[in-house]
Amino acid sequence: MLQIFDILGFKDMDIKGAEGLDIWLKDGRTVLDFSAGLGVVGLGHNHPRILEAERKCHERKIIDCIKIAPHKLQGALAYNLSLFLPSPLTVSFFAVSGAEANEAAMKLSERVQTPKGKDKFLCMRGAFHGKTHGPLSLTTATDVQSGFLLGVPKENVIYVEYGDIDAMRNAINAETDRRGRNPIIAAIVEPINGTTCEVPPSGYLREFAELCRENDILSIFDEVKVGMGRSGRFCAFQYENVTPDIVTLAKTLGGGKREVAAMVTSQGLFDRAYGNKQDCNLHSSSFSGLGESCAVAIETLNILQEERLIENAERLGHYLSRRLNELKKKYPGQIVEVRGRGLFQAIRLNFHQDLVSKITDISKNSLFQTYQTVLIGAVTRQLFERHNILVHFQPGARDLLHFMPPFIATERHVDKLIAALDDTFSKGIADATLRFVTQNMKRVFRDLT
Repeated sequence: MLQIFDILGFKDMDIKGAEGLDIWLKDGRTVLDFSAGLGVVGLGHNHPRILEAERKCHERKIIDCIKIAPHKLQGALAYNLSLFLPSPLTVSFFAVSGAEANEAAMKLSERVQTPKGKDKFLCMRGAFHGKTHGPLSLTTATDVQSGFLLGVPKENVIYVEYGDIDAMRNAINAETDRRGRNPIIAAIVEPINGTTCEVPPSGYLREFAELCRENDILSIFDEVKVGMGRSGRFCAFQYENVTPDIVTLAKTLGGGKREVAAMVTSQGLFDRAYGNKQDCNLHSSSFSGLGESCAVAIETLNILQEERLIENAERLGHYLSRRLNELKKKYPGQIVEVRGRGLFQAIRLNFHQDLVSKITDISKNSLFQTYQTVLIGAVTRQLFERHNILVHFQPGARDLLHFMPPFIATERHVDKLIAALDDTFSKGIADATLRFVTQNMKRVFRDLT
């Protein structure tokens, strides 16, 4: 990781502190954070109300962990979450990561469905659901399965194309026997693909849930990355008239300060899985729903509501999209497409790979896996070094530059990003690439030799 940070120019980023969108470096620079911890810092760094919530927890010496009695803050957080979600999504299980929330969703689904003889999951190609053994089995956005024994064997996983409802229908039909029964436990989908920033066609999520319901398949909507307001709705699926059986949340839920995630489902499904004294503790976690984490999550929901940050994400998302599309018109040879919704957007870049191949041969260099890595890395590094703006890209989509600012961002912040991108593209990607390769030349020649 340190080598990767070095390649991108981040190795010597000596951080003094952070607030809002600003990251202060000890060299005096202030960096504008358009990555937001890949979605964790939805409220911005060190939001004053989150700090105050933590301070009150310390002053009042609230109990964090109690395992043999009810915890009021867990109950309050579960109730408050239910107010943001459609009925009957009222029951929450708390975890410390999105992967654990998805793990909980999978296990609950298995408890409900395996007594019927069901033993398969349906998921999307190019999806990311986490790196614990269960969700890892359903994650193909990047090559993270290599070398691991998967929690769900590959023969028990059905992959279909994201956004293609006919492909899903065909896959279900192919698994259905003459008696109309199929072996599919649940189908899981990201309402906006977290790696490719792809928004599915209108009506897709509604049809997805309907197909599941018609075929006795549980529907799981993974809102870990795009939920909690990032899309301009509390959950991205709320752009459609649809309610899944299970929804998972994380990242922004912790206010940028605490590790907390949630699997939310109906009372009926939860009771079928764990609704008796013998089974009620079959799925649990040592650090599930710690008091201060719940308090911070409650305050996060308060902030989203009272400071109208979800509405700001929608409004500013429209502004960001308009400004990015203006750049696309100005640089049609370099920007192919603008994707996303709300404050999760990306631009797909047209990388002429022959350009970088004239600068360096990467065929024997382990530093640069593909020419796209060189090119997207060059743009990312230039935005950081020349313009003090932090953006990111995903290994599974190396031609996409992602923008995920906190929900407190303003038009001024967007304008600064656009100006930096404008400057970068006006100089040309060749200029950024040449600088990038030159900066890493010693490492390149060392690897080649």
